[in-house]
Amino acid sequence: MNVDKQSDSAISKREFKTGEIMFNKKTILAMLSISFLALMICGIMDLSAAEKKHIIVIDPAHGGQEAGIKLTDSAAEKDITLAVALSLKKELTKEKNVDVILTRDSDKTISLEDRKKNIEKIKPDLLLSLHVNGGFGKNAEGFEVYYPEFGEDTNKEKKTAKDDKFQLKSKCQNDSLKMAKIIQENLNNLFPRRGRGLRKADLPVTDGLLVPSLTVEMSFATNPEDKKKLLSSKTQGEISQSLAKSVRTFFR
Repeated sequence: MNVDKQSDSAISKREFKTGEIMFNKKTILAMLSISFLALMICGIMDLSAAEKKHIIVIDPAHGGQEAGIKLTDSAAEKDITLAVALSLKKELTKEKNVDVILTRDSDKTISLEDRKKNIEKIKPDLLLSLHVNGGFGKNAEGFEVYYPEFGEDTNKEKKTAKDDKFQLKSKCQNDSLKMAKIIQENLNNLFPRRGRGLRKADLPVTDGLLVPSLTVEMSFATNPEDKKKLLSSKTQGEISQSLAKSVRTFFR
């Protein structure tokens, strides 16, 4: 009797240990499966993030019959803005996560309304409008960066934080200001002590549109030193490189 009981006990222990080993194997396999699945999901999410394309619209002001500010008998604002825009697009084509669209890529007349319609269709992640400044006498110099206010929020919008339009307005406002600060910093590195600060103003090209946007007044055509720099292809290239660096930082 005792022998049988001991044998039964030994068998029970072996069965328990075998069951425990099988349980541990199942547990380990289950944990490995969960870990593998989690890695797969993270990999897919990382891949999706890497493949996401940010769309930026670059708007070279004026064009065609609208020359803008005259710099010389043969060069006007429309020529400077287009040259910088084309150079900027070339810089940004090196980025795999950025698609660049120009409102014009040649010397042609495009109305403000047509520009707005195209921007509205594209729905870009960012709009950058390029201009040349003028006025305020020959002593006015340096660059200015403008960002829009997107209108005042109504009491209803303030109370309803989940409202889609309210959320979009807030995002556009925050993104515009964020980009304005980045551009200011990079242009300050290019033109030390030449920045005239950030300025809040509604932009004609984005009036009524909810798009993060900036206007960059690159320098003053009415200032002899600024004008000389604006006409220089070297400076135009340096401006486009600074703006490209700003776009990379913004979408990083």
